Amino acid sequence: MAKSRAFVALLLFISAAAILKPNSATDLGLSPGLWDFGTVERGETATGILRAANNGTAAMRVTLTPACGCLRVDPPSIDLPPGSSGSFKLFFDSADDLGKVSKAYIVGSGDGDGPTGSRLYSVEGTVVEPALGAAGGPANGRSADISYYYAPGCRSCERFLSEELPRLAKDLGVRVHVEKKDALDPLVFRELEQRLEELGGVFSAFPVLIVADTVIQGDAEIGERLPAILAAQGREDRPASPDSRENGEAGRAVGEGFAALPVLIGGLLDGVNPCAFTTLIFLLASLALAGRGRRDVLVIGLLFSFSVFLTYLAVGLGFFAALRAAAGFAAVSLVLRWILFASLIVFAGLSVYDFFKIRAGKPAEIVLQLPLGLKQRIHAAIRTRVRTAAIAGSSLVLGFLVSLFEFACTGQVYLPTLAYLVRIRDGTRALPLLLLYNLGFIAPLLAVFTAAYLGVGSKVIARFFQNHMAAIKIGLAVFFLGLAAFTLAG
Repeated sequence: MAKSRAFVALLLFISAAAILKPNSATDLGLSPGLWDFGTVERGETATGILRAANNGTAAMRVTLTPACGCLRVDPPSIDLPPGSSGSFKLFFDSADDLGKVSKAYIVGSGDGDGPTGSRLYSVEGTVVEPALGAAGGPANGRSADISYYYAPGCRSCERFLSEELPRLAKDLGVRVHVEKKDALDPLVFRELEQRLEELGGVFSAFPVLIVADTVIQGDAEIGERLPAILAAQGREDRPASPDSRENGEAGRAVGEGFAALPVLIGGLLDGVNPCAFTTLIFLLASLALAGRGRRDVLVIGLLFSFSVFLTYLAVGLGFFAALRAAAGFAAVSLVLRWILFASLIVFAGLSVYDFFKIRAGKPAEIVLQLPLGLKQRIHAAIRTRVRTAAIAGSSLVLGFLVSLFEFACTGQVYLPTLAYLVRIRDGTRALPLLLLYNLGFIAPLLAVFTAAYLGVGSKVIARFFQNHMAAIKIGLAVFFLGLAAFTLAG
């Protein structure tokens, strides 16, 4: 009993000592109560002064620790005797922020025996887009406000904002304020449609630039009309360029043509890729062994090709959206760019290696082919499906399954092509090229099934393919090198 009373007394003594011990957190005064750095342009560094006062009766060490990498402090700590004060210099780097900002420092205070208290010191303010223009201020005080609607990950848009527009503003002596808007956001796109309706325009292409109630759409039209519009800022006369839309449309048409060619070539090469073509030959042989007539072969072939087209299109749309979202981050975009370049060089080298293996009469030793396990799963699915009485449903399911299994190999061509589309097109303008790629991919399928319907046997088709397999590998190597060159140049 006596021991219990002694233990309770000890606890009360420890508690009283803790309560009576000075708390430096409450003895520390900070001025101002929070740091409001006001409004700064993105990329600028805001600075401020924080005064710390020791209002207690014991010496105090005050530390200031940034809660994010955008904050700095000098010095990181100060020693304050009782009744004294000192100052910290605060720094905020606005490079990675936009809009309302809320940050914090962690304030620690100790009495020499260790920390006895901590709290947060708030940092607030607003970061705005920088005003672009000539150094030292725009000539004649002229300025222009621009609304720029674009899709994140658009390489030409990023280059326009970071290089072309600042150079143009400097040359013309016009101070330019740019409001960037993500047009992939449904709310932003509705806002764009409303503004176009108010200004009497109709959406036709990304990016969309609105300046001085003038709408310009597409890279070609922006490049042609914007200089005259900026040059006219501050004057009553408005620029006139009656033929600009026609010229812009013509420029876009030429650009689409150049963009479509490698996409179509990629689809055709992927369609005759040994990964896909050997499976097709096995399918034809299985249909013959199952006793399917030429009419059945044609029906199965058309439904199989249709299923492959839809499956590959869906897969392509998914990967395209993911790559475009990733490309919206500058650092991620740079990493993906070099990964893509390295992968293309490796695929080109392996295609050349496969070429020499085929020329040496060793096609079974090529590297870029389906793994044995996937081949066996595809063959098992084909054997099961070609004998079923439900031709339509079986063909559609077979096309879906074969597409997924083959993607482990055909993706070597498809994914680099999707990355190419991300670099040259926004979502709406990339869809026709994605459709073109997949039409090119199933074109060999349709040709082979048509030949089989006309009476050409699977052995003849297989022999034709084997005779041209080496040329296909060289074609793939050239394709990979072409995309690698574009990736490096872009």
